[in-house]
Amino acid sequence: MIIYKRSPLLAAGTSIAAANTRFRENHACHYATLRKVTAVLKALGFECRQHLRGADADHKNNDIVITVGGDGTFLDAARRSGEKQLILGVNSDPSWSIGQFCAADANSFEAILKQTILSPRFKKLFKLRASFINEKALRVEECLNDILVCHANPAAMSRYSLSIGKIKEIQRSSGIWISTAAGSTGAIFSAGGKKLPVDKRDISYKPRELYLGRGGRYRLTGGIIRPEQSALITSMMPHGRVFFDGAHIKHPLIFGTSIKIQTSPHFIRMIYA
Repeated sequence: MIIYKRSPLLAAGTSIAAANTRFRENHACHYATLRKVTAVLKALGFECRQHLRGADADHKNNDIVITVGGDGTFLDAARRSGEKQLILGVNSDPSWSIGQFCAADANSFEAILKQTILSPRFKKLFKLRASFINEKALRVEECLNDILVCHANPAAMSRYSLSIGKIKEIQRSSGIWISTAAGSTGAIFSAGGKKLPVDKRDISYKPRELYLGRGGRYRLTGGIIRPEQSALITSMMPHGRVFFDGAHIKHPLIFGTSIKIQTSPHFIRMIYA
């Protein structure tokens, strides 16, 4: 199965003729990579179907899932894949897309795929599990990269209580990042979080821009949550939001609703070069 993204040019609804040179180059490179990946798979005798990123497709009947795009496309596939699939990320335009999870590009794809057939090299990447509490029905979401809890308005202060282990405190900040080890090199690291080896089961957390006015002091300012631990966040906002793996998947977190975040028992198998 091939999961591919729509190029930014098409996603923006801009005609190719009207786009600037950089967008046209990226568009051409992306779809050239998609064609090459498809041709290589067919030449090696693979049955391959193409699905647009975000489409409702069952990944679990496939031995290998190939993503063509960047990390966002890989993460979308990872959410829908189980532990039996191998996932190989192909960065369709390394000059444009971030590809931390992508082992291949258009030039290296065939060689890496052949090596995978002979002797697959993969790492287990563990997911995050988020359980929403105090709602009418228990809702559980899982993701591979990170979770952001914050106010629905990015200019508004985020208010919540945070409990980790025996420590509980009320915080005011710009929100709080919680990430897997695999996601610890992304936004949370840029915010000052700790980078972890990608295959660890530990979780990294980091509140963003804690409000220190009125003599504010905090103990839970960032660090590591062990696999046997969890973080409990309770909203003190009428319009809170929880974002999973970027901006595409989000849920409301109204006043008094809690979300428990911990390491999931589930993982994906990522092919690496």
